[in-house]
Amino acid sequence: MSRVLEETGQPVRSTDLYDRGFGESGVDFLTSPSEADNIVTNPPYNCAEGFVASGVKQAKRKFALLLRLAFLEGANRVKTIYANTPPSRVWVFSERITFYPSGVEPKGSGTSAYAWFVWDKDAPGSTELKWFEPGYKARFG
Repeated sequence: MSRVLEETGQPVRSTDLYDRGFGESGVDFLTSPSEADNIVTNPPYNCAEGFVASGVKQAKRKFALLLRLAFLEGANRVKTIYANTPPSRVWVFSERITFYPSGVEPKGSGTSAYAWFVWDKDAPGSTELKWFEPGYKARFG
């Protein structure tokens, strides 16, 4: 994601807890006090709720998480996230996407549904549900 944003001329600071050969390593998003206008991330799914809490505090304008669509479910999330800080928008991928490790030949389609969950501090209070138009997989591979 960082490389694509950089290619479009956007200022980007890339961080990760572990050294993955890109960006600044050793930065724990869950405890980092740093702020940014906008934050875009694909968190480890077992830490997603913590990422929401941290991201809402750290982002001055928008915070976007790429998560499984199933993140909408859960009685605990209703009480801890959606009751207090619901996302402004949820963009559902209308076609299944698959994340392949670097160098692996893409085959077939994924088995999990994904969506972008976006918290926008300038948006009205209710959550808007949207879908990406079909055909993006053919355009972007």
